[in-house]
Amino acid sequence: MPGEQQCGACSGSGTTEHTEHTVETDQDGNQKHVTRSWTGPCSQCHGSGSS
Repeated sequence: MPGEQQCGACSGSGTTEHTEHTVETDQDGNQKHVTRSWTGPCSQCHGSGSS
């Protein structure tokens, strides 16, 4: 569409790397920090690649 600009958060690709940090309890009852990363739709442009 005219006037739309490339999304600055994903550089127009529509996808970004997401990271989640949580604290979980293991089978022994010990808490541990868990980090998960995945590639998914950009949270700023919702995958469209433009702003």
